[in-house]
Amino acid sequence: MAETDTWPMASGDYVLGDEASPVAVLIVGRGAVEVPPELYRIKGILKTENIGLERVVANIISNPRIRVLVICGKEEFGHFPGAAIHALMENGVDEHRRIRNTRSAIPFLCDLPLEAVERFRQQVELVDIMDDTPAQEIAAYDPIYEFEAESRDRLENKLRELAGRTFEPFPGEAMFVRSKAFAGEGVSVAKQLHLASDDFITPMLRLPSDGLNTDMGMVLLDQEFGVVLEPLQGRIITVPSVELAMRLRSYLTGF
Repeated sequence: MAETDTWPMASGDYVLGDEASPVAVLIVGRGAVEVPPELYRIKGILKTENIGLERVVANIISNPRIRVLVICGKEEFGHFPGAAIHALMENGVDEHRRIRNTRSAIPFLCDLPLEAVERFRQQVELVDIMDDTPAQEIAAYDPIYEFEAESRDRLENKLRELAGRTFEPFPGEAMFVRSKAFAGEGVSVAKQLHLASDDFITPMLRLPSDGLNTDMGMVLLDQEFGVVLEPLQGRIITVPSVELAMRLRSYLTGF
């Protein structure tokens, strides 16, 4: 595949390396590490088991040269993005595009067609060198941490080992997935989802208990622009992914 100026197609927190490299490096959580750019094609951060992971899948399947996904960093409580990747590779998704057999909170890949998920599972070899430490809960005030020297050296050694192997491009054309959720920057998308969560939870704190006995679902007003009506308080809100927002509302409210 001849790469174009539009790759990677999904925006996110990443840097690009050597075009000839078949390796993608994914830092799970809030870590930061510098390794020689000739040892990878792309190096990015994964914080969530839904839209964040969807972006990883979309970028990899749109570049058949990438055949290895190296995950590193530290697992995070609740989202468990590292566990979600393992479960995705091992078990795939069900008919609702929920990653099977994972402890992640909201593991729905709502904006990916099933064929994109299967292509990802076939295209890459997963290499896990994550730190074996207890999962930590994400806190907004926590800064990005630098990898310890031992972890950085372990990553670089693994990348040099992979550089000594030969990988042929995946025997298929690049697969492109378009989604509104992929267009914005990762921080912006995360803020939109947090605001949507507030919109879902706020009425539950204000209404008496009998007022919550409703099975009213969120109303879709415009699929293209992600406009929905939150029925509990009658507010119109904009979300980066309509289906994921519906899953998120169900998870948070129990409806």
